[in-house]
Amino acid sequence: MSIMKIFQIINVKNHYVIQSCLVISLVTVTTWITAILRKKKKIRLNENVNNKIISIPLIVITGCDTGLGYSIVMRYLKGEHFSKNQNNSKIYHNLLFFNNKPLIIPNRIAIVAFCLNPNSPGAKCLLQLSVKYTNIKLFVRQLDLTDTDSIKAGVTFVTDLLQQNVDINWPHDEAVFFKYELHALVNNAARMVMAEYEWQTSKIIKQQFEVNVLGPIMLTAMLLPTFRKDKSRVINVISHCAYLPLPGVSIYGATKAAVRAWTIGTRVELETHGIKMITFSPGSFYLHSSIMNVEQRMIDYEDMCNNMNKEQLAYYGAFMYTYQNYLSTIDAYINPPEITIPSTNKIYCQMDNALWAVHPKAEYNVPEPWRYRIYFAVAWTLSSLGLHYLKDKVVRRFVATPQFHDNIASSVENI
Repeated sequence: MSIMKIFQIINVKNHYVIQSCLVISLVTVTTWITAILRKKKKIRLNENVNNKIISIPLIVITGCDTGLGYSIVMRYLKGEHFSKNQNNSKIYHNLLFFNNKPLIIPNRIAIVAFCLNPNSPGAKCLLQLSVKYTNIKLFVRQLDLTDTDSIKAGVTFVTDLLQQNVDINWPHDEAVFFKYELHALVNNAARMVMAEYEWQTSKIIKQQFEVNVLGPIMLTAMLLPTFRKDKSRVINVISHCAYLPLPGVSIYGATKAAVRAWTIGTRVELETHGIKMITFSPGSFYLHSSIMNVEQRMIDYEDMCNNMNKEQLAYYGAFMYTYQNYLSTIDAYINPPEITIPSTNKIYCQMDNALWAVHPKAEYNVPEPWRYRIYFAVAWTLSSLGLHYLKDKVVRRFVATPQFHDNIASSVENI
């Protein structure tokens, strides 16, 4: 075979080898590039999904049958929190060290309104209006703070909500996920019995501590893991009785003082975990609350009389009758549950700040009427000077409830 033919054969073989190598290389490079592009696309899609998860703040409020809780929910349902009242809201810090700024309240808010009785007029009204006003997502549920199982059920409902995607029509084409984020718990529910301490049964005293102290402590404790995750805030509604205990509501005052002490102590413990503990003293609005409900008061007084011994009934009989008559004069001024606290009340400005300020105050105190401020200042001054006898006289004059006198003591037949 000639040399020329040998070279021709070699060239042909090399040509096929080179072609095969080129094809293999091209396929390998194409596969590698495709894998890289797919991986980058997957990462980009995941980043887009993560960036499109929008949080909706969820507020949990107890005691929404009437009073403060009911009024707050109604105000948000009607969109009144976007009115001039919001623009005028300021953070009441020392002006020398803080700049006051208008609050920014989210457009989308969800509220869990816990009511003691889901069939109460207030609860039914909230349910009806939640369908009419769609700017706020409202959930009305039953909660009995004296019942551990009821508290657990309420916590389960809240935690289940937080794990669900929210179905909202988004006007754009991209995929968006809405999730609830626990923003705040407002421990507002309260039980108050206006009566002398000796009259109150162990059941009545226990109920006040369960509703006002033990229930909120348990409810808050069960939600703490969620609070830590969402950096939430807890707003505990107290009373001026926590600062100045008054006769006739000594047990109620003791419960509110306990809540204040609990809040102050746990604030130091929980602030390192991003949880804000706040006390909120709403001032005087009892005419808009069922806390002095006449039906419940009659039940309480009957219970107290039935648990007194003969000596107590003979000693207190006429005085209890006089005391009840005095309290009944207030009943005519109590508003029905569908009447909310007036929109001009400063309580709303303070509550907006407690709920939405980036750096809320530790304590909020809605200004009391001048009469209360004067008596409080005088009582505090006399107490500081050790003049407790005179201070007690000032307090007695401020409360203005009937006083016991021996000449009105009589037998139970006079009741």
